[in-house]
Amino acid sequence: MDEALARQSRRFHEQLSSPAFPAPSTFQLWAFRTARTSIELELGDDNRDHAYYRDHGWFDSDYYYPTRLGPLKRAAGAAFDRMAARRSRPRERR
Repeated sequence: MDEALARQSRRFHEQLSSPAFPAPSTFQLWAFRTARTSIELELGDDNRDHAYYRDHGWFDSDYYYPTRLGPLKRAAGAAFDRMAARRSRPRERR
């Protein structure tokens, strides 16, 4: 029981010591940036997803929570945005 308690307390301490908002992986960054760009280009202002992203400021942010991206991930994020923009079809104008 003492060993299990010590192991759990170490895990708890590691979680408390880790950064609150870790840098996203490349896959996580790709998923967010492609979804964000697609939502911005394909959905209208009256769509709930578009409003949710707009209200949270995600159209202007690097990621959906505050984090610092290095130069390589910033460049990758910009490339993901461009790829998603080419793949997305613009919403219809009425």
